[in-house]
Amino acid sequence: MKRLYAAIGLLVLIGVTTTARAADCRVNGGPWQTVHPGGTINQQVPVTVRLGSDSTRILLEGANLECRFSLIGGPERMEDYWATAANAWAPGPKFVAQGTGLRINGTDRNTPVPIGIRIATMANNGRGVPINVTPYILVRNNPTNPIDVVIGDTLGTLTLNQTNNYDPQSTRLVLRYSAANNFSLSPSTCTINNNNPLEINFNDVHQRAIGTDPLTSTIRTNRRLNYSCPGPGSITSPITITYQGTPSSFNSNLLTMSNPDVGTGLVRGGTAVRVNGSFLSQITNNAGGDDVTFTLVKRAGTLPAAGPISGSGVLVMGVP
Repeated sequence: MKRLYAAIGLLVLIGVTTTARAADCRVNGGPWQTVHPGGTINQQVPVTVRLGSDSTRILLEGANLECRFSLIGGPERMEDYWATAANAWAPGPKFVAQGTGLRINGTDRNTPVPIGIRIATMANNGRGVPINVTPYILVRNNPTNPIDVVIGDTLGTLTLNQTNNYDPQSTRLVLRYSAANNFSLSPSTCTINNNNPLEINFNDVHQRAIGTDPLTSTIRTNRRLNYSCPGPGSITSPITITYQGTPSSFNSNLLTMSNPDVGTGLVRGGTAVRVNGSFLSQITNNAGGDDVTFTLVKRAGTLPAAGPISGSGVLVMGVP
């Protein structure tokens, strides 16, 4: 009977030692959060959204994650392992149509990230070990996928598993990323006339010859707009061309000029395009184009003062 009681005492002691095992993790030097086998660590962290140095990825940086082996005592050979879980990176609602991925220990792995990629090993010493993972968004040469991040946006969720070399139990880490800054990018190399300035010179014009309607004014010049989207892949998509600038005080269809009684109109397909308005066009296999007309228009009932006039506007490619 004495031997039986001694054996039971030993078994109880072993049970206490195993129960003491847990996983500890923290973010950005904050308090350690402990989870026991079978449990989940849930944390949320704001991160900086910035364009990477090679301009091919938008990085979600600033989640400095550490985990440690938290078993009190036990053989030194005991180790914990942190690795990618199934669906390791789930992008937020704004990025489900974008390519995404994880940079793990310096290696980029696009979504879907394989399960079981080993990230870090925790020795039985209670020291924190960095979990080197940075989510990213792929920059694609496509005008249909502009990226617009607002502070507080949900960027995505990172899920990791912790296993070990001494029992079958595991824990899980779920880290939710939110935006700490505003960030906008049109991930496109598409250009209008190769980004060269479009100079419209009406030359010498008599004030009386200037018309009062952009569709009928005889002071006009024609231009060709060429659209190009160089880069890998083929883009076929509807696009918009917006006539950006300051509207004239006497006609919102016209771009304001240095002479307040004169404005410049944009006509495409027999229709005047108002300032800060747009027209629909098309890119097919990375290219497209339109013929447009710029017209000089005066305020009705006026004779504009003689002298040079100037103005400036911008044509911007976008998506419907």
